Amino acid sequence: MEPPLDNTKKTLKTALIISILVNILLASVVLSNLDRPKTQSDQYESLIFQNQNLTKTINSMKQELTLLENQLSYYKSQADYYSRLSRSNGTANFGISGKSQINIVAVRTVSGSMGELVYEGIIMTVHLELREGEGRLLINTEPKIGIDLQTSANTAILVAEELTNQSLKTTDVILTVIADSETEILDGPSAGAALTVALLAAINDETADPSILMTGTINPDGSIGKVGGLIEKALASARFDAKQFLVPYEQSVAVVYKTEETHPAPGLTIITTKPELIDIEDYIRDEGYELDIIEVNNIVEVYDSVILEG
Repeated sequence: MEPPLDNTKKTLKTALIISILVNILLASVVLSNLDRPKTQSDQYESLIFQNQNLTKTINSMKQELTLLENQLSYYKSQADYYSRLSRSNGTANFGISGKSQINIVAVRTVSGSMGELVYEGIIMTVHLELREGEGRLLINTEPKIGIDLQTSANTAILVAEELTNQSLKTTDVILTVIADSETEILDGPSAGAALTVALLAAINDETADPSILMTGTINPDGSIGKVGGLIEKALASARFDAKQFLVPYEQSVAVVYKTEETHPAPGLTIITTKPELIDIEDYIRDEGYELDIIEVNNIVEVYDSVILEG
């Protein structure tokens, strides 16, 4: 049986191809009607409207496909690693107690002005608690939040054990994720780096700077993996009054899809899209905010950047 993400990826690609073909068909219909009387202007306007909606749908599907491809790559790497892993970090006589808090940035879908789905960055707060227990991972959300943190949190535990040389086999890790409303999150794995920082802070009894936000998956070797939705996450961070936004290496630039309108004949409008590479920090500045975008490679580098002194 094929993995669900593979099926989703194939479905999205098929839908994207169908949408493009329909878009081309609509343009052909319009061109074939150019020589008809202008009394059909209402029909032209209807076709133009449909063309615009299809263009928005295609852009939305391209963005979702990118997010899903990033998640698929992440889950494959985790599956490969855990299939070979036999956790033998030794035993701990006593569990560890500690608490920490960190903000995480994610992407969700919301309804746009024309009813289409658009993407929006969201800031949520994670409260992490360590208690003496049986090595369990417990995840709560307030209110109901559709977010997958299980794989990322398990990897965060593995990395934290390695970096601190302390076993969490007799410690329960409790995560409580708090948002301002019920929501469905598209890229839970991108919170992996932040969860690892929170875990290390709880073990070391230190505090993370709330003005520094981050996005990135966490890999078993402690490296930070790539994610999607950088523009939306950076904008949400800027509106949150963050001073820095940490992103995976080589992701301080992002691809956006811009629309262009052409008018080859009176009454005819054709809308096309093309990808464009933009600097995220420049984009945020153009939106009226100041936010430093900083690329990071590994969790040690991230931790050193966000932990408050003293």
